[in-house]
Amino acid sequence: MIKISDKSLCCGCTACMNACPVQCIVMRRDREGFDYPVANPDRCKGCGKCEAVCPVLHPSDVVEPLEVLAARSGEYVAASSSGGVFPELARRVLDDGGVVFGSVMNDDMTVGHTDAEDMAGVERMRGSKYVQSDLYGTFEEAKYYLEEGRKVLFTGTPCQIAGLRSYLGRQYDGLIAVDCACHGVPSPGLFEKYVAALGKKEGYPVRSLKFRDKSSGWMHYHFTYSTAEATVTKPYWKDPYMALFVQDMTLRPSCYSCPARNGRSGADLTLADLWSVADVLPEMNDDKGVSAVLVNTEKGQSLLAETGISATKLDQCAAVKNNGGFAGSIVMPERREEFFKGYHSAPDLIGYMKSYMLKRSVLKMLCRTVRSGLSKLKRRIMK
Repeated sequence: MIKISDKSLCCGCTACMNACPVQCIVMRRDREGFDYPVANPDRCKGCGKCEAVCPVLHPSDVVEPLEVLAARSGEYVAASSSGGVFPELARRVLDDGGVVFGSVMNDDMTVGHTDAEDMAGVERMRGSKYVQSDLYGTFEEAKYYLEEGRKVLFTGTPCQIAGLRSYLGRQYDGLIAVDCACHGVPSPGLFEKYVAALGKKEGYPVRSLKFRDKSSGWMHYHFTYSTAEATVTKPYWKDPYMALFVQDMTLRPSCYSCPARNGRSGADLTLADLWSVADVLPEMNDDKGVSAVLVNTEKGQSLLAETGISATKLDQCAAVKNNGGFAGSIVMPERREEFFKGYHSAPDLIGYMKSYMLKRSVLKMLCRTVRSGLSKLKRRIMK
């Protein structure tokens, strides 16, 4: 029976919950706002399937990519966080009668995974969402479609892809798994409280939000939200939620020792920002957005080729340079535990979060550090 005694050893992928044959496991939110599996001992049959599918207990070996590419979609780049590769992949799978899974911002401003069978549904999945997505029952749904013989494009963080692979238990020809270069996932509970606090501040509920608004450029994106009366936008490093994310203050405990990032998730393709574009492809350095694509399998290579998207081969070291999502281990800030102990009772949540932000000059340097992956510098200024 699954029992979480050390929260750093659970990434919240839901594989155990979905694998339980008697459905005795539910996901419950803890005080930090993250979901963890809880098993009912009275219903558990002791079969061990929950532990057998855990990607933390059974991590995969590192897979080196077959090739690394720079890619950009002329059609989709403008409204995409990066180079617009995901909608190109999705369209190709849909053209073959397939199904696409990805995260969306729901009407109640929560983030969760869902499926789409047309591009209108895919449109909701576009754009970065810096909060852990609720997977609901999408692992079971994906398996249902795969068993029917349909193609499935499943996108998520490395731990979510690792969880899906473990849950399925075998290879499916129709599955194409795509992950991202993940910096870590902030607390859903904190995000929901923050959105409510923004609504209270503005006098109207927040009804839309962009973590990466490229209106001011890809390199200098903004955090933007709207109510019925106003739209507020600011450089991402000035927003308390985004600042604490960049500082690694609000990440899930398992993110500091992730079992799935850097080639261990089982993804066919890995998508990232090519922040080093000025050095490696200066002719594409127009601030519109360029994706780095790590092609991990022949299946991923084939799908990408079928999209017809323009791509240029890169040296792997050059591609991952300047992207903190490919950095080594993330260091847990010393004040993280203190922060999470106090945020529930803070009368002014926004003010409380601001009190944990680094000084402006240091924070701007840290934001550049996230893009550059200079982990040594980060460790020094976070002490």
